[in-house]
Amino acid sequence: MLSFPHSGDVYPDDFGYREDLSYSDIDHPSDKYMDEIFAEGRELGLSTIKANFPRAYVDVNRHQHDIDKDMLDDPDNWFGRFLPGSVQAGATLFWSKSYEKPLYDRKLTLAEAKARIAKYFIPYHQTMTSMVEGLRQEHGEVYIVDCHSMTRYDRKMRGGTERPQVDIGTRNGHSCAPDLTEKMAQLFTDRGYEVGINKRFIGGEITLRYGWPDIDQHILQVELRRDLYMNEATRERNENFAKVQADCAEILREYKTYVENRTPKQTARVAT
Repeated sequence: MLSFPHSGDVYPDDFGYREDLSYSDIDHPSDKYMDEIFAEGRELGLSTIKANFPRAYVDVNRHQHDIDKDMLDDPDNWFGRFLPGSVQAGATLFWSKSYEKPLYDRKLTLAEAKARIAKYFIPYHQTMTSMVEGLRQEHGEVYIVDCHSMTRYDRKMRGGTERPQVDIGTRNGHSCAPDLTEKMAQLFTDRGYEVGINKRFIGGEITLRYGWPDIDQHILQVELRRDLYMNEATRERNENFAKVQADCAEILREYKTYVENRTPKQTARVAT
């Protein structure tokens, strides 16, 4: 199964971001083109889920309570809890920043914040839960590739260092069996990519929520560095797009074959 939680480009009318921001500013958090890069999944008959809405509007790879209360107009009367994560980076459930620029010149009302959760976040996870459980009931095991992209360099607050071309996140070995991680890393390495494992991103809410190798439910997060296939500033495909897409098609085919020939529970232990 493939998951595309951050590749949506349908912008809701009630987003209400700052009017002086460019499309690149607003779209920067999104993992643009990931569904195209891994389009081979359709040919392979893989189950797929994609969020059509943009990541900055509501990030389904965050916890439901990962909310920056300073974004709300009346936080004292919020119906839920506050368990904020990346507030400084502006990367909570509702993003507040992009390229270090504020996305809003206003506060979100409690009604619109609640509506984003009710109409986008909850349905996404209800759907994904249903799909995952359906596959597990039918096959006795589930394998999920969670598809993401990342900028070439870390944020300045993290030192601004260059990231690996591919980073595979597994919650430090807890979301899938070790052989699955090793196989995915090998497939990218064999095609000349520099690969890290839990080097920069270990996975977010989706790997945490759906990765349970103890019940043969495995998920790994694949992060591709954006400069490999696009111009990060303009958000346009670059001359290398077709090659990366072709490489990822081969990788999906070979990974699917590996999974199909894999004995369930053969490596169900969790890496430490």
